[in-house]
Amino acid sequence: MRCDMRITGRLVGLMVYPAVILMLASCLRNDYEILDPATAGTWTLYTTADGLPSNQVSDIQTDSQGNLWVSFPGYGAAKFDNNHWTYFRAAASPLLNDGVNCVAETADGRVVFGTIDGLSILASNNVWSSFVDPADGMDVTVIKVASNGWIWVGTRENGFYLNTGTGFTKTLIAGYSNIRSIEEGPGGAIYIGTDNGIVRYYQGNYTYIKKPDGLPDDNVRAVRFDSKERLWIGTEAGKNVVWIDRRGIHQLNLIASSDSVRIRDIHEDRRGHIWFATHRNGVSVYDGVIARPVTEIPFPENRINCIGQDKSGNLWFGLYSKGLLKYTLPLY
Repeated sequence: MRCDMRITGRLVGLMVYPAVILMLASCLRNDYEILDPATAGTWTLYTTADGLPSNQVSDIQTDSQGNLWVSFPGYGAAKFDNNHWTYFRAAASPLLNDGVNCVAETADGRVVFGTIDGLSILASNNVWSSFVDPADGMDVTVIKVASNGWIWVGTRENGFYLNTGTGFTKTLIAGYSNIRSIEEGPGGAIYIGTDNGIVRYYQGNYTYIKKPDGLPDDNVRAVRFDSKERLWIGTEAGKNVVWIDRRGIHQLNLIASSDSVRIRDIHEDRRGHIWFATHRNGVSVYDGVIARPVTEIPFPENRINCIGQDKSGNLWFGLYSKGLLKYTLPLY
C-alpha cells in the first residue's frame, strides 16, 4: 500500500527583497528550490500493492529527461514519469532477461539495462538492441557512462567491458574479476570497486587501492565522488566509510555497535549531505560535521540496496524486500 506522512519542520524567516532581485533570483533556482514548502519532509512508500512488479529494488537512476528508472531483479525494470509507471518485462519486450540489476543512460539518450544475460539497449526511437558475450556470458552488475561517452560495464566474476565507441571489449584482471561498482573521478580517472579492492584506470594504466592503503575491507561495494571531489568508498566489513582527497585517506565512523556497516550505495543530496545505504543498519547521513542514523524516515526494513534522486531533488530508496521509498527533503 502507499503511505504518506508529513514530518514537521522549522519555519524559516524570509527577508523581503526588491521585486527585481526576486525575479532574477527565481530564474536561477532549481525546480526543487521553488517547491511548495508544504511538501517538504514527506515520504511515500510504493509496493506491489501500488502495482510495482516486485518489492526488491536494485538500482535507481534519473535520465536526461528527468525520468526515473528503477530495476527489479527478476521482474524487469520500470520508468516513472509524472506519477506514471511504464514497465519493461522480457515477455512483452526485447529485454534479454527479467533479471535486471542496473540501468544507465548513454550520451546519446539510449537506456541500457544490465541483466544477468547481458545488455539490453533501448534507443529514443524505441528500437532495441543488445550485447552479449557469447563465450563467457555476462551477468551485469553495474554500468557507468563516463563524461567522454565511454561505457563501462562491470560483471559478476567476468571482469569489465569497455565500449569507447567501436564496440565492447573485455578486460579480466587476475584477482579483480568480480565488479561491484564503477565511478569516474576528476580528470577522467575511473575507479572500479571489486571484492578485492579498487582498480584505478587512468590513461591506459592501472593502479590499486586496498586494505593496507587504509580501506576498512577489500570487498568494495560502493564508490562515489561528491561535489568536493572526495572519493567515498563503502565496503562490506568494518564500521567506517572512508573518503580520499588531495590530503589522503580519511575515516568516518557510521555506527556505534560492533556490527559491520555493509554499505550498498552512497549518494550526495542537493544540500551536499552524503547518504549511506547499508544492509544491516538502515541509512546514515553525513552533513559535513557528524554522521548519524536517519530516524526521520520510517524505513520498513534496515536493508537498503540503493539511493537515487529525481529532478525535483526528492530522494528515492530502493529496499531489499519492502518496496521503493520516496522522501522529500526538508527545506532547512
